[in-house]
Amino acid sequence: MRLSSRTIVRSIVAATACCSIAIQEPPKAMAATLSSGWNYGIDSFTDGVSGLQVGGNEFEFYGIGIKQTVDRTFIAINANLPLAGSPNPVAERGSISYGDLFFNFSGQNFKNASDVASLFAIRFAESNDSPVATGVYSNVTAKSTTATNDGFSTLSRYNTRVQSGGGTPSIGSLAATDPYFEQNGPVLNSIAKGTKVGEISFLNSAALSAIGLDFGQFNARGSQTIGFSFDKSAMPSGSYVANLFAECANDAIAIKGEFEAVPEPSTIFGTLVGLSFLGIGAAKRKIKHKIA
Repeated sequence: MRLSSRTIVRSIVAATACCSIAIQEPPKAMAATLSSGWNYGIDSFTDGVSGLQVGGNEFEFYGIGIKQTVDRTFIAINANLPLAGSPNPVAERGSISYGDLFFNFSGQNFKNASDVASLFAIRFAESNDSPVATGVYSNVTAKSTTATNDGFSTLSRYNTRVQSGGGTPSIGSLAATDPYFEQNGPVLNSIAKGTKVGEISFLNSAALSAIGLDFGQFNARGSQTIGFSFDKSAMPSGSYVANLFAECANDAIAIKGEFEAVPEPSTIFGTLVGLSFLGIGAAKRKIKHKIA
């Protein structure tokens, strides 16, 4: 059957539109992606909840990026929620903010790791309800702050609300119903207690861009990009699951990755000495070449 030119054009336009939609909205669970040294976890763009609105509101989380160098770990969060939180008169401190960022190296699910205080966590939002100062913590147990922040009591209720509002729930690199999190228990999103093992240093957008951060490649274009770093030695090496919830559990994001061990001082010294000898050798060869 011969197709008319008009039919062909319509087919091309429809195909282009479908591709555009696929790029703008990630799948329910997008696997972590490595780019320029950054490990990215990208969340659904339509699962933030604010009152009757689902998707694109002040609680929308878009992505998280994690990068390591020889001695530093860098974290970047792309979302619509300001670091100071979203004003809410019924919230405990008058605003709803980010919960704390958790790292789990134990291989257990989140609740079990919390029960035996084997989590690591970072409090980076001074506006939230954590009982500890900002910084990096080990031996962490987690608690829920959703009841005092006008939030969801369970993940199951959150997922149902997103779906009924026409959104697509996900938790970044994990599916919305991944068994890593309890679906019908309290949403554990805040440090309950832990041992402080490090400080964090905040980074602006220019500093993050200079080390290769680019959420735009995933069309993750939240109004806020929050970045900070800490000493790499504050956390162990190995595979991890990291996650972050809003204090109200109105959105969440998680990412899987692996941290490399901090090099021993002798290894670093040996590498530097080796590079120095290589540099001296190259300089000598260059001089001989000029003389010849």
